[in-house]
Amino acid sequence: MSMKLVCKKGTILIPSGPYHDPGRKHLFVICSDADGEGKQVIVPVCTWTNDLCDGTCKLQSHEHPFLDRLSYIRYRESDIVPYENLILGLESKNFILKEEMNSQTFLKISKGFCISLQTPRKIKKYLKCAVQIPANSPALRVV
Repeated sequence: MSMKLVCKKGTILIPSGPYHDPGRKHLFVICSDADGEGKQVIVPVCTWTNDLCDGTCKLQSHEHPFLDRLSYIRYRESDIVPYENLILGLESKNFILKEEMNSQTFLKISKGFCISLQTPRKIKKYLKCAVQIPANSPALRVV
């Protein structure tokens, strides 16, 4: 299997359904190439259901062939995974490789990691996001 298939901008269907439907697959975006330890950042794409969803990065149906409705990047579920796990999932046919994200959409997704308040700290640290302190933060108060 070509490394090109599981590199940055790639997308992959991974089983992530609920208990009663474990075979249901979600689209995940591969957001980094494998690092020196063979790890990559992935993030799921989910259907937009209401304003409680993270609005940092909404995706329209025309932004990827798999999408058929308004969706969003669920940064709180992003993870750092071994490249080898992605390859094994594809080889076992548990994962399904899909089309790459176009460059403009991928840039929007990438920028959202550091903007979203829901991105886990370990992901922000891994991606070297600059520390952002909200304007109303107690850390900015002068005593």
